[in-house]
Amino acid sequence: MTDYEFGTGMTDAEIESFLRERGIGVLSLSRDGRAYAVPVSFAYDEEYHRCLLDLGFGPESKKRTFIETTEIACLTAYEWHSPSEWQSVVLTGLLRPLEEPLDRSYETLFYEHAKEIEITVFDLPPEEIDLEWYEFVVREQSGRSSP
Repeated sequence: MTDYEFGTGMTDAEIESFLRERGIGVLSLSRDGRAYAVPVSFAYDEEYHRCLLDLGFGPESKKRTFIETTEIACLTAYEWHSPSEWQSVVLTGLLRPLEEPLDRSYETLFYEHAKEIEITVFDLPPEEIDLEWYEFVVREQSGRSSP
């Protein structure tokens, strides 16, 4: 039997540094035993140990329906350059809307660190897309990187 090495565990500091720099990931939600995952931009807010997301919703949004029923969400961020050069971080936690009025520092942090995604990904006119701020409050985190 061969022992395989699947990377090295990341420290909390390494995970937080990676999250600050990455700015994109995959948000996984659940409903009635079914999973649904969407690519998202995010900004890591280390002061409150959370990720800020500016989510877009079209009419009859599947994403909104899944958010409403998800108790614990998962956010995965990764970077892959080659089989010997990669990193990944998996977070689990609570996804909840940020209440209005928002502190403008949220927006500043988001636009400084999140990767920009064009609103045209929705195949809808921009005026038909509702943008809403959410926070992903991290409860558990793990990270691995290439040795």
